[in-house]
Amino acid sequence: MNTLHPQSAPVSAGKRAATVLKNLLTFTLGIAGLALFLAGMGGAFHHKVQPGEKPVEKASAQGRELVLVNAEQSVDAQNAVGTVQPRRRTEIASQILTNIREIKPRPGDKVAAGELLVLLDDRELLAQQREALASQAAADADLVTRRGDLARAQLLRGTAALSVEEFARIEGAFKVAEAHVKRVQETSARIEVQLSYTRINAPNAGIIGDRFAEPGDLAAPGKPLLTFYEPENLELHASVPESLATRLALGQSLLVRVDAGNYTTHAAIREIVPQADPTSRSVLVKLTLPKVGSTQLLPGMYGRVSIPVGQSERIWIPSHAVRNLGQLDLVEVVDADNCLTRRFVRLGREDRARVEVLSGLKPGERIALPAR
Repeated sequence: MNTLHPQSAPVSAGKRAATVLKNLLTFTLGIAGLALFLAGMGGAFHHKVQPGEKPVEKASAQGRELVLVNAEQSVDAQNAVGTVQPRRRTEIASQILTNIREIKPRPGDKVAAGELLVLLDDRELLAQQREALASQAAADADLVTRRGDLARAQLLRGTAALSVEEFARIEGAFKVAEAHVKRVQETSARIEVQLSYTRINAPNAGIIGDRFAEPGDLAAPGKPLLTFYEPENLELHASVPESLATRLALGQSLLVRVDAGNYTTHAAIREIVPQADPTSRSVLVKLTLPKVGSTQLLPGMYGRVSIPVGQSERIWIPSHAVRNLGQLDLVEVVDADNCLTRRFVRLGREDRARVEVLSGLKPGERIALPAR
């Protein structure tokens, strides 16, 4: 049998009331804390800036070097790429089939006109020459004999001591001997010419560009042994788009740049090939480079030629007036109060110490150069 205690019910009710009160207090404190946190985040406990505009203190342009922005008439041009080439490129080859005894120059060597470049084996030709000389001596001796016979026959001609047939035979033998002498002389002259081919000399002054053979190799007609060019006579062979080729004329002067040689000059058009390449849709244009300064160039260097297509106004400013901020470019513009204001600009191409401004500046404005 269970025994009931009359005081247990009031005690339980009191505990429940205390728990509810505690939970309510915790909830209230949480709400209050959240409200204070939100108020703090909203700046309720900080000094508030009153609405309105507050003037920003600007730097003065006093003491800075100023530049007036002007618009210049510039020539619009399109670039065509090309290659530096010698106007005269000579290939040295043998005219006879024989072995090479010696090749003197190396690529890059300077050679003078008439300098010996290649020496070929001439032993067989010398033997043929000695044989030809011996044959010529025998033919000359036979001719002397036949000439004497003909002279005696002419004295006896018309007498009973010499018949007509005998005189004809003697005269014919003399003509055969005479022809034989001429044939041997031609053979000797031909061998003399072939011997001259064993010594290959430079036809003019230049620089050796390449070497394709070594001593002991077999030289054959049409097989190049050396190449050389004249460094003073260089050209730029440019592939000009066919749409621009119609704007060009012989003798026209165009701006040429060769970056590798740090070379810039004006060159005249020497030749326009009257045929377009169907693959690249371009026309080959050859421009003669001035001799002064062109010796720093090498055949095969990459070059560009500027072809004018019109005129337009462009704004140019000194390159050192531009400051870089990450990937952005800015300049300091002088306002009416002689104060400096930073302004972002968009730049174009560079030309020596200047840079083109595509947007961000207007003619008549002033910009400040960096302080030294």
